[in-house]
Amino acid sequence: MSFLFEFNCFMSLLALKKYYRSLAPLVDRRTLAQGPDWDRIFGRLAPRELEIGFGNGEYIHRASLASPERDFIGLEIAWASVKRALRRLAEPKRNNVRLICLPAKPALELLFPPLSLDLIRVLFPIPWPKEAHESRRLFSGSFLNIVANRLKTDGLFYLVTDDRNLAFWTLEQSKSSGLAVTLTEKSAELNTKYERKWSSGGQDIFYHLEGRPKAIIPESYCSLKIMHPTFLDSLEPDKYKPHGQSGLVTVIFGDFFYDPVRREGFLKTKVAEEQFVQEFFIRLAPQPDGRWKLSPAVFGQALPTEGVQTALNLAACPK
Repeated sequence: MSFLFEFNCFMSLLALKKYYRSLAPLVDRRTLAQGPDWDRIFGRLAPRELEIGFGNGEYIHRASLASPERDFIGLEIAWASVKRALRRLAEPKRNNVRLICLPAKPALELLFPPLSLDLIRVLFPIPWPKEAHESRRLFSGSFLNIVANRLKTDGLFYLVTDDRNLAFWTLEQSKSSGLAVTLTEKSAELNTKYERKWSSGGQDIFYHLEGRPKAIIPESYCSLKIMHPTFLDSLEPDKYKPHGQSGLVTVIFGDFFYDPVRREGFLKTKVAEEQFVQEFFIRLAPQPDGRWKLSPAVFGQALPTEGVQTALNLAACPK
C-alpha cells in the first residue's frame, strides 16, 4: 500500500509538472464580477501593464522578470495557452503577474476601470486576413475607444503584427477612435515565438503601432451593464418553453429543470455575441407577489452583456 501511494504521488507530480506547477498566477474571473481591486490583488500600487493574447507566456514571463517594479496582467481565451504560461511563470517565483482566461473586450469592460492601465500590449494577434472575416478583427474603432478609456492619460497602446493589411486596417480604424496611433516598420526585435517563425520564413519587416489617448473617452459605448432581472406573471413548468433568437445576438435555450420541492427552475441558456459565447443557467424563483423572478443562476456565472440581458427578456416571454 505504501509503495502504491508513493507511486501515485510521483505520477501526480509528473502530471502537474507537465501542465502547470502552480495555479497561483491565475485569477478566477467569476470572483471579479463587480470589478477587482488590483492594488489589493497585487498587494501594492505600481505601474500596470495588460497583455492581450499572451500565447505561450514567453513575453510576459521575460517582461515580469526584467521589470519587477511593474505589475503584469495577461488575457487569453485558450486554456492550453494558459497552461503553457503557468509552466513558464512557475520559476523563478514572482508576485507581479496575474493571468485571466477571458476575451479581451468583456475583460476590458468589466475588470478595468477608466484611467487604470499604463500600457496595453498586443503581440502578433490573429490577423483574420479575409475580407469576409473582417468583423472578427478585434481592433475596431469601438474597441480602440475602450482601450483609450482604460489607459491613463499618458498610457500607451502597443500592437505588433506581421500582417500589413491588419496594420493599416487598424491604423484606419484608429482615426475614428480616441487613440492617436502611429505606424512604424521595424526589423525583428522582440524574440517571440511568432516573430521567430516569420523571420525564419524570410520576413524582415514587422509593423509596430503605438497609440496614445487623445482625450478622456466616455463609457457610454460599453456593452456591459447592470443586469435587470425579469419576471414571469405565472409559471407552468410542464409547458414552459421559451424561444431563442438568431442574429447579431444569438440566444439558444436548452432543457428546463424544475424542482417541485424547492419550487425553483433552471433554464439552460447559451448566448453568442461578437464571437463571445457564454453558457449558463437562468434561475426562476417564486416571489411573494406570485410572480417568478428570472436571473443568472450563480453570481458571476455570466458576464452582464447585452446578450445575457436579451436572454433574460426572451425567457420572460415564453409565448
